[in-house]
Amino acid sequence: MKTYSKVGACLIVFSVVLIFFFQDTALDSITRFASTSFFATGSGDSCLSRNQSVLYRKSSPHKPSSYLVSKLRSYEELHKRCGPHTDSYKRSMKQLKSGQIDHNSSDCRYVVWVADCGLGNRMLSITSAFLYGLLTNRVLLIDQEQEMADLFCEPFPNASWILPEKFPFKKKLREFNQKYSHSYGNMLKNNIINYSTQLLPSYLYLYLCHDGDHHDQLFFCDQDQALLNQVPWLIMKSNVYFLPSMFLMSSFDQELDKLFPDKETVFHHLGRYLFHPSDRVWGLITKYYQDHLAKAEKRIGIQIRIFDAKTSPFESVMEQILACIQKEKLLPEVDNEKYISSPSKNQTSKVVLVTSLFRGYFEKLNKMYGEHPTKTGEVVAVYQPSHEEEQRSYWNSHNMQAWAEIYLLSLSDELVTSAWSTFGYVAQGLRGIRPLILYKIDQTIPDPPCGRGVSMEPCYHAPPIFDCKAQTTTVDIGALVPHLRHCEDISWGLKLFNTSS
Repeated sequence: MKTYSKVGACLIVFSVVLIFFFQDTALDSITRFASTSFFATGSGDSCLSRNQSVLYRKSSPHKPSSYLVSKLRSYEELHKRCGPHTDSYKRSMKQLKSGQIDHNSSDCRYVVWVADCGLGNRMLSITSAFLYGLLTNRVLLIDQEQEMADLFCEPFPNASWILPEKFPFKKKLREFNQKYSHSYGNMLKNNIINYSTQLLPSYLYLYLCHDGDHHDQLFFCDQDQALLNQVPWLIMKSNVYFLPSMFLMSSFDQELDKLFPDKETVFHHLGRYLFHPSDRVWGLITKYYQDHLAKAEKRIGIQIRIFDAKTSPFESVMEQILACIQKEKLLPEVDNEKYISSPSKNQTSKVVLVTSLFRGYFEKLNKMYGEHPTKTGEVVAVYQPSHEEEQRSYWNSHNMQAWAEIYLLSLSDELVTSAWSTFGYVAQGLRGIRPLILYKIDQTIPDPPCGRGVSMEPCYHAPPIFDCKAQTTTVDIGALVPHLRHCEDISWGLKLFNTSS
């Protein structure tokens, strides 16, 4: 009897654990598919982070709409049918190579994303391209160069999103720039195509980078979307989070309202859906977390990005950080009159994770909390995973480390981020919280030094200034719809807000 009682008790405990686990993962229903289905892609790669992230990341309080979940399931079927190496893809390739549109060859259409800038910019622009694909029923393919290899798991079951090596003119994609004659903007500018053109090419380049001109940004007009909708292949180069501008387009308006009734969670849901660390990166994340962060009662991430050392000298930035964390009571004050004689045996109350290209900020905080006791008696530990001194966006190892640190930041209970930084935008979006933003220093320290973001959405740094409906540049695009406003950290930027924010 005792044996059966023990077995029964164990089964009950095991069942409770299973129920808790599956309830927790089911809440994030966007990523609800078995990891085994991904082996059918042919690569044989596993994705430990897809199922293990629930052990490290708190369940999101932001639930996706049922319409978004359904739309993603439908997209996965489209990608499975039209993705690389399928019969539909092969037929589409013939059409691409011919340069002519053949409506009988394939019903599949594509948007090919081409990289530019650092990892944060890339993740934001990929997300923007993916939403564009969702809205226009296009399959997203990624031109994965060597520096992005093995960063992410494949996001879609039974299919790959990697552009095949045999793709025509693949080697020339990185050379594509604003001056390219076959770009949509230049073809409009030179009157090679217009809104009444009957014979359109089978592919067009879209230049949606921060320095795009007026003709490039006509992409965001409904009239231009009607034309682009006829072109099977769109090759898009982007380094910005252009997603907010799609919320200004009447052709997408109703669909976006159904997909995202909560306008502040667009990147949160799509980012968590698309970006799962590869097993190699996941190993970096989990080891660092277990070694340094796991036992803390509270984790605080401080992300520091310096764009200009002349206008943002170390002493000023350090003073701003300390003023911010003290003003917001993120960390206890230290007693500078006393010194810690021996390491505390008490459990660490708070852990600070510093991410920066430079080591000085970590050293200052570490010395402060390592040498002096706190006035509250709390034990604070400070860590920094790396300090590479300069950004190396075209190094694979650099991007792996960057992705690991973005993910570690996203596991924080509180986040302090740097104004203008896409690295910070991605971390706050994946975490699903409004960060404290360190305002940009321009010779003097801002007062206040930081402020709570009123939206966790990333900022579109270079939105179009042209109002397609009014055909003018004199309209404030941050005032056209209730859920789009200018950013807290960049006055001319554009971001999504909830109207109640």
